[in-house]
Amino acid sequence: MLELLRNNFQITGVLLLVIIVFAARLISNSRAEKHRKADLKRIRLWNEVFYRCEKSGSYKLSGQEISWFYDSDMLRALDFTADNGHLEACSKALCANSKEITYNAVNLADTMEKGFLAYMVSAADFSDCGEEVRNDYIGCMLKLLGNDSVYCRENSLKALYNLGDAKAVAEAVGILTRDGRMHNEKLLADGLNSFGGDKAELAGALMDSFSSYDDHNQSAVITFLTTAGFHEWDEFFAERLNSPEISIDQRCDILRLLLKAPSGRTKRILIDTLKRCKDSEDWQMAAVAATGLDRYQDDAEVIDALRYAIDSRQWNVRINCAFTLVNLDPPGDVLDGILNGSDKYAADALRFAMNSDKDHAAVQTED
Repeated sequence: MLELLRNNFQITGVLLLVIIVFAARLISNSRAEKHRKADLKRIRLWNEVFYRCEKSGSYKLSGQEISWFYDSDMLRALDFTADNGHLEACSKALCANSKEITYNAVNLADTMEKGFLAYMVSAADFSDCGEEVRNDYIGCMLKLLGNDSVYCRENSLKALYNLGDAKAVAEAVGILTRDGRMHNEKLLADGLNSFGGDKAELAGALMDSFSSYDDHNQSAVITFLTTAGFHEWDEFFAERLNSPEISIDQRCDILRLLLKAPSGRTKRILIDTLKRCKDSEDWQMAAVAATGLDRYQDDAEVIDALRYAIDSRQWNVRINCAFTLVNLDPPGDVLDGILNGSDKYAADALRFAMNSDKDHAAVQTED
């Protein structure tokens, strides 16, 4: 009897669980369908607005339509609408209503809406907009940089890159420094390289303000100069290289900049750095310097420096020296002397480099 009751309770429990799961799924599907219909309605509203604007030739929006720019659901629908044939209309609407939209963004929108609007500005085309419109959005995006949200700050920076004003971007980096905002160095450097205006003008604006930036943002600027190929300030950075006031990361970034423009002076810097730092607490600089010496073919002084440093206590220094030696293809007795020498760690590093394919070697020597 007890067993029968127990079995009935178990069956009843399973049935109740199935019913609950089924009901939850129905509720979830119902909500999803409700959200889908609401999204379609919002997209239809934007399509109607843009159709009206295109037909009339005027992109001035009503007060209610302006309010949609601080409604996250309407902004999401706007993003979809822009991606599906209405980017030009969206850009024209942003231009025609810049003062109202930027006022809303600064004073009425919440963090998510500010970030979403900044994203829309980063994707819009402002090539036909006047300076006044650009200044409206530049001023707005600079204010949004003070937001605590990384999402909002990154989209504001992207919007500034898109607007193409070099001085505004340089000011933005200064704001990050002033406010103590630790923005990811790679994101910042990559963003600077996506700048929509004159990159040479941007490089000049950044260097005019360079001394006011913190160490972290200075490194991002140096990485931008390296990637974009600007070497007008190499002498300034060469003199700065061994300053105790800057981080080891920035000094390595300076070396990466300098080694991209081979010269007698750069070779001297790389050799001196390699020899001086191979076993010091700044060994990372030696590892970077070793990668840059593969640009000096048939140079006995370079070969001697690499042979000297390949016995470093640091694996990164040894392996980079090894790959650079292999890339330089020195006389056989040079490599044989290392392979058959007393330092088995140096020999192992060289043997590894010799047995690696060229693609691996190229990647390794750029690290």
